[in-house]
Amino acid sequence: MKSTLAGSLGKLCLVGLGAFAATGCGGESGQSTGSSCPTSETLTYENFGKEFMATNCLACHGAAGPESPKFDTVQQIRSNVTAIDQQAAAGPNAVNTLMPESASVPEADRRKLGEWLACGAP
Repeated sequence: MKSTLAGSLGKLCLVGLGAFAATGCGGESGQSTGSSCPTSETLTYENFGKEFMATNCLACHGAAGPESPKFDTVQQIRSNVTAIDQQAAAGPNAVNTLMPESASVPEADRRKLGEWLACGAP
């Protein structure tokens, strides 16, 4: 019985570790937000993206941060538009709150992020 219990506990620990890893940075994806690029307002890297990323992302995803991908440049952000949308943005189809892990971002800002990404992160 002892070995059966030990084996069961070992399997439980592995399952638990697997679930923990899946919720880590980039390990889990939300849904596409379905955001569209608004015609009435132009969000750009300079008037929205740069500050949003600095405030909410670069502590972990900056050059000195521990996580990948990196988001130090607008080119790096554009290369990861789908992942960012599915982790941190909001729109008509989803409100994704997987990122940032340690901060609360207002839904209105997440919706702007979704729109900015839908415009191609200009």
